Amino acid sequence: MNKFVLTTAVLATLLLTACDKKETYTADFLLQNDDVRATVLAECKANKQTDENCKNANDAENRKKLEKIRKARYK
Repeated sequence: MNKFVLTTAVLATLLLTACDKKETYTADFLLQNDDVRATVLAECKANKQTDENCKNANDAENRKKLEKIRKARYK
């Protein structure tokens, strides 16, 4: 009986922990998806995103800004 309760508790904990995981986005994906990038950046400010996603979102944001500057220069 004790093994069953312990096993059930461990499995429940693992399942609940897995549900809270954030999807990891690449900088290239975030560069192409403005709405997702904006959401990730907002979540980063609220400290609700992973460090990797925040790094990738900031990288994508900076690349997007550079694209706009380059396009404006060569019009």
